[in-house]
Amino acid sequence: MGELVYHNGKLIGRCLIILVLVMGLMAGISLSHGAVHAQPLTYSSSTGQVEEVRAVVSGDSHIPDGVCQRMEKSVQAIGAQLLEGKEIHGVLARKTYYEGIIQQVFDKVLVGYTVKSVTLVPGEQLEVLVELLGWNDRIDTITVETRVVGMPQVVEGLLLADIAGLDELFRDMLQDLPVAAVDWTNGVMKHRVKEFMAERAPEFRADFDVTVGDHTKVTVEVYPLLPVVRTIDLSMRSDTLPNAALLMERQTMQDGADMFVGVPVAFVERHRASIEDLLRRRIDDLAEAKFWGVHTAVTIKPSERMEVMSRSDSRNVLVRFEGRGDLGRRSNGRDDGEVMFRGLFAKQFTSRDGVFALVDFYPKSTRWYFDLGLYRDILPKVRTHVRYSLTDKYWKAGLGYDFAKRLTLLYEYRDEDHINEFALRYKLHDFLAMEAVVDNNDRWLRFIGYF
Repeated sequence: MGELVYHNGKLIGRCLIILVLVMGLMAGISLSHGAVHAQPLTYSSSTGQVEEVRAVVSGDSHIPDGVCQRMEKSVQAIGAQLLEGKEIHGVLARKTYYEGIIQQVFDKVLVGYTVKSVTLVPGEQLEVLVELLGWNDRIDTITVETRVVGMPQVVEGLLLADIAGLDELFRDMLQDLPVAAVDWTNGVMKHRVKEFMAERAPEFRADFDVTVGDHTKVTVEVYPLLPVVRTIDLSMRSDTLPNAALLMERQTMQDGADMFVGVPVAFVERHRASIEDLLRRRIDDLAEAKFWGVHTAVTIKPSERMEVMSRSDSRNVLVRFEGRGDLGRRSNGRDDGEVMFRGLFAKQFTSRDGVFALVDFYPKSTRWYFDLGLYRDILPKVRTHVRYSLTDKYWKAGLGYDFAKRLTLLYEYRDEDHINEFALRYKLHDFLAMEAVVDNNDRWLRFIGYF
């Protein structure tokens, strides 16, 4: 009698351990979505021991994959604790008894379903086949609302396109699920959503809230992850338009660039082409830009301090304003380094040639000079021109060769005094250049400022 009490007590203790273990598994995180269900195997011999336990769960209606995997993990834990290491013939002899224990233990922790039956298929790889009945109160329809927190509309549009299909993920997990089963499937949903965001939009995280009922509503809120863009360093340049003219449209471009403050740096990098095109169109879509045939190229360097470089050039006109000052130039034994302002106005016939007007003004002596001319690119990076001075009535001809990124070799011939002038220009940056000049009579430095 005492021995019987001892064995029954030992069995009760083992069942309690199994119950605690299963409750822990049911509250934990599910297996990955890609896990494969075990395929039934039969074992014809009754000799040997149970080495492995597998579980297959089925129901009277569709059970979402993630939920089904979690159930199978729990049943496998019960079977392993109860049956691994036992003799197969012993399991066969008490098959109904073990099926009843597994059914009772699993049924105690299961919410939303009732265990209809448990069937053991003994063998070295023992299988536990579990059939469930879902409770009648089920989810019929699912509405998913996705909110992007703290992002401008343009970023929200890009992000929602990235995570398209998130609503289907919730529908796949919740459709036809018993209402009572939603709470304990929360871990499965969190894991699936985390995997989905890591694949589609790793720069953001998603939290969700489920309002359970026949008509279930899921509210998803998407938040940015660090690091994010904190400041914008905007530069606007042009080779065919005065840089000063771009100041009128600078605020338009600045407002567009500022939209990406607070956006994850990696997201901006991933959508760089789309963002550059968006910023480009803020200038090119203006009526003034269309009239003058302006085309803008935008380059961004995503970082917490993001650099935005915008270059706008016209296909139709070339307008440039310069200030020039000579240093060390002498004429008739005295310093002749007077400051001069130049305006260039050109109409482009094609991308290679056009006609231009040149206006030079010397403020010190209030002298004006007017030239008309033609230019043509005879080779890549080689431009020639010929112009006529309307003021002094003589011809000039010149050539320029851009042989390096910032270096240009220049030559000009003036018919009035038969002067040959050579210059080597170095462009310090977009607003300033320096020339080393030599002609028949002198040599000097010339500084050029671009407005």
